[in-house]
Amino acid sequence: MNEIEKIYKSDITDLLKGVHNSKIPDVNPIIATILNDLNISHYAKLATISIDASMRFLNRIGEPNVSNQDILIGDLVSAYFYKCATLNRDLQFLDIMTKAISKQNELKETLKSDSSEQYVESQKEIESIFIITLLDYYEINLDKDNIKNEIYAYYN
Repeated sequence: MNEIEKIYKSDITDLLKGVHNSKIPDVNPIIATILNDLNISHYAKLATISIDASMRFLNRIGEPNVSNQDILIGDLVSAYFYKCATLNRDLQFLDIMTKAISKQNELKETLKSDSSEQYVESQKEIESIFIITLLDYYEINLDKDNIKNEIYAYYN
């Protein structure tokens, strides 16, 4: 486990104290590794890793065995994203990340009715939107297509 993931797990564990049988939303290890190696604010890293984990966790709503407590946990981790993004003290970063949340939700809706060959590309964008948004914002030159492919392969 790398440093940014340790901080995330520690902070979320503290946040969920008193919530019985709580499961901390998992982080994507590919995203965690990328973030760990970047020389940017740790709050920006934590915001990115937490919104990704929260949105994945909340995507399970409607599946069997997903409880109201799971929804609460996902929402608490989402609130943690906003806390970290605010502590980052960069309103433009907060703005682009919240726009990425909206874009991801829009893509998910269009994906439900999409049966074309664009499906895989849309899925890759959905799964990698937060890390790609961060990389674009900070103008970090990494192979974004490779990152999208790695994240897609991890989940599929």
